[in-house]
Amino acid sequence: MNLLSKRIITGAVLLTVSSLLTLTACETKPVVEPDNSTTTPTDEGNKAGKAGFLTGTVTDPQGKPLARATVFIDNTVFKGRGAEVNSTTNGTYQVQLVKDLGQWIAKGYILKQYNDRVYKINLEAENPDSFTEAEKPIRNFQWKLTGHIPDLSLDLYYGGTVETFRDLNADELRDNENIEFTFKPVGPLIDGSTGKTLSLRSKKRYDSFIKDVPIGRYVVTAAYKPTGKSLKVRDVYEDGDYATSITVDFVGRESATRSNMMGIGYTNQ
Repeated sequence: MNLLSKRIITGAVLLTVSSLLTLTACETKPVVEPDNSTTTPTDEGNKAGKAGFLTGTVTDPQGKPLARATVFIDNTVFKGRGAEVNSTTNGTYQVQLVKDLGQWIAKGYILKQYNDRVYKINLEAENPDSFTEAEKPIRNFQWKLTGHIPDLSLDLYYGGTVETFRDLNADELRDNENIEFTFKPVGPLIDGSTGKTLSLRSKKRYDSFIKDVPIGRYVVTAAYKPTGKSLKVRDVYEDGDYATSITVDFVGRESATRSNMMGIGYTNQ
């Protein structure tokens, strides 16, 4: 074989090998590494909080976002009310916390205008425990119409309190636990919901209070249950006259000592 023939054969072999390598490269699929930077957030991730802040949401009795509620914090050692903020239109809030001051607690309330009065109503904390700024704490609050305020050392409720008064000139009626008061709502309750007619009485003798009544405007009547006889009633706080029925509002912020209360006198004369 002459030199020219050898060169032709060698060139053909090299061309064939090059073509095979090119074809193999085209058929090989690249390996794609998984992208772990954008994983789907879990429920725990959504509850992670924010470093250096107290965050949360405030909702109304129906569970909807509540705007302009006040949330404030207090230090468990350095007493005195700390920073406060108002919830936004979507019910969220955040309070910046001071570092290295130990434990904090959060509380909340709303000021609600209703029937030309202003009422201050405490909010219920979903989690009342104290916290530090390092915990990225979250504390959600809800406005409740009724229910016992969690502090078991106090007999306090989210609803209003009715104080009842037996008229000094009434015959008998000393068994006040047998005086039944009927509260019929006039218009919506303070949260805008539709109220129900309530028939209530004191739980025991010598207890002159009916507690945890949803705040609203009511037509009030009374009867002595052993005989079924209707009684006359009056608005004591407003110095009203006795009548078979009266329309009464709870006292609002205009009174420092009787806020969220109603005073009803009764007699059989």
